[in-house]
Amino acid sequence: MSEPSGGALRIPLSVQLAVYATGTFGNTINNVVIVLIPLWALHLGASPLMTGLMIGARHLLTTIFSIHGGALMDRLGTRRVLIWFALIGAVTPFLFPVMPWIWAVVVLQMLGGISSSFGWMGAQAMIGQTMKGSPIYAGRLAFTVRAGHLTAPLVTGIAWDHLGPWGGFSVLGIWGAGILVASLALPKPADQGPRQPVAARDLMPRMSDYLDAVRMMAVPAILLVVMASTLRMSGQGMYGSFYVVYLERIPFTGTMIGALLAVGSLVGFAGALSIGPLVRRYSPNWLLILSVALGVLCITVTPLLGGLFLALALVAAVRGGAMALAQPLMISILAQSAGTGQGMGVGLRTTANRLVSFAIPVLMGGVVELVGLEPSFYIIGGTLIALCFGLGLYAQWTPGLGSKAGD
Repeated sequence: MSEPSGGALRIPLSVQLAVYATGTFGNTINNVVIVLIPLWALHLGASPLMTGLMIGARHLLTTIFSIHGGALMDRLGTRRVLIWFALIGAVTPFLFPVMPWIWAVVVLQMLGGISSSFGWMGAQAMIGQTMKGSPIYAGRLAFTVRAGHLTAPLVTGIAWDHLGPWGGFSVLGIWGAGILVASLALPKPADQGPRQPVAARDLMPRMSDYLDAVRMMAVPAILLVVMASTLRMSGQGMYGSFYVVYLERIPFTGTMIGALLAVGSLVGFAGALSIGPLVRRYSPNWLLILSVALGVLCITVTPLLGGLFLALALVAAVRGGAMALAQPLMISILAQSAGTGQGMGVGLRTTANRLVSFAIPVLMGGVVELVGLEPSFYIIGGTLIALCFGLGLYAQWTPGLGSKAGD
């Protein structure tokens, strides 16, 4: 995997900051949600299965329309598409407290989810379109994302404890507005004459786009990224749903929960910036597989830690470093393998991500009702670790996937 050198690729700082801000708000709004929605579900008295549905609903529309959204970014321009959807995400957070019903939460989660996911997709597409898939710029994006991971859950927990639901959802609103402002700051496309108006047919999903996206998985590196990303987000689905419910039952306060969720980001800063030196020495593909497996293992062992805050914080820190390293690896490997279909490639990965992000909370909610909360961590997590082992076998048996960067 080659990488543009700093001298060969120079991106203006204003462009970098706009991309990083778009990605940071788009990605880390989920760190607000993973504190806020489980607490809101408990406030509404939702069952474990309905709690899982409320959390997973955020990913439903994105699962269906990510490939379409990526194709729109390739055809109509990333900035243009992001602004449309960011407007939705700036409004929906303030509707939660005035509509305190489970099915209203499901609908609002769906709308907010597609808005934030498209913001994160757009930042990744810009890494490929503008920054040529450079691991250095991908690492910087992941680094700035860690800042949001650090602050979002802590601020949300404090706002909930001191200001109640309106305080928590106001934090969600600030993050939604951040996506909109950052999207407006993205560079406009180079002047290519008068911009063509968008017809209704241009906005409709095309079956050809979905087929083209599926064909991209014939490239082994892209298939590896999609599978690794799916396993990574499956672990995140556990982390973002019943992990918080488990902590609340110990019991931890909202501030303690926010602090525990934030601590992994401290190590995540180092994990994100370590990509440059690591890919020059080791296979990016194997680094990706190992970091994903470590992240899954850290969430699986949660009930074994006995509710000890320091032990939970230590494991959260290890998980944060692993997750932070995996993120720019996926972005860079995919960007360098997707050619001109940057938006579509990101849409393909996002589709797989959101499918499991929807399914895992609902599945885990069902398992919790059948066998209890703690055993569900072992059942779901153990299955994911076994699948990580299978992914390692795929990389071992596929020519070219085990090579170092630049080979």
